[in-house]
Amino acid sequence: MQKRGRILRDPISGPGLLMVEGQQYPFSLEGVWRSEAPPTTGMVVDVEFDSGSRVVAVTAVAESQIAKEQAEVALAAAKEKGAALASGMVAKFGAPSLIAAGLLIVSWFFLTTASIKSPLGSIEFTFWQVLGYLNAKNIFEVMMSGGRGGPSAGIYGFFAIAALAGPFVHHFWKDRRAKLGGLLPLLFMIVIALAVRSSINSAFGAEQVGADMRTFVDQAREEAMKAVSIGMGAYLAIAVSLYLAAVSLKSFLVAQATTVPVSEKSHRAAA
Repeated sequence: MQKRGRILRDPISGPGLLMVEGQQYPFSLEGVWRSEAPPTTGMVVDVEFDSGSRVVAVTAVAESQIAKEQAEVALAAAKEKGAALASGMVAKFGAPSLIAAGLLIVSWFFLTTASIKSPLGSIEFTFWQVLGYLNAKNIFEVMMSGGRGGPSAGIYGFFAIAALAGPFVHHFWKDRRAKLGGLLPLLFMIVIALAVRSSINSAFGAEQVGADMRTFVDQAREEAMKAVSIGMGAYLAIAVSLYLAAVSLKSFLVAQATTVPVSEKSHRAAA
């Protein structure tokens, strides 16, 4: 039978001593020690016992093996805590809402929302990057100048995070109006789409030119817009936002329909 232990006293200058599962066992070096490296105090070892619980073999455990075992224990503990946290979140928020929020995060942060064809090739942008370019004020010029990096999303990023949290507000705020929080992602995307359009129009100076130049500016803007194509991230975000909005609106209407005014309750009680 083999157990894990630790050397309390090495057997170099006298009888050695092992600690295994809270008990101490004497051991000698000759005929028992199985490793090339000499035993030292504090060393972790594998101890083999015979049927009479006597030590018959002691083998040093490599530090790499100890590190591997500790990592496995830590990973198992993390998985257990993660599973408990996930199950708690599913119980509180519901799997459909969490899945929808996850898809919305993927579509905003990782998938292509829009791409622009330029002389240097197609340039792709996530929704989060679009927020950064919009925050930079001159969206069209900045987008055309760049690759995957981009300016900070700034205040738009704050509102984006707030919109992502919208579908879960009613779990913390018991007012039935909080159920309308699921509308926030869709409303936020609509506002951003309008802001992007306004920013592009401003970049072309459509408001500052005279009537004789307006036709030329409009044609240039139309050509620029033709170079813009909508990506999979935008379609996925729209679909998920519509779903969250529909669920939110339905939940609000149900809550409103089932709420009986206090005066009506009193009247019924009196009758």
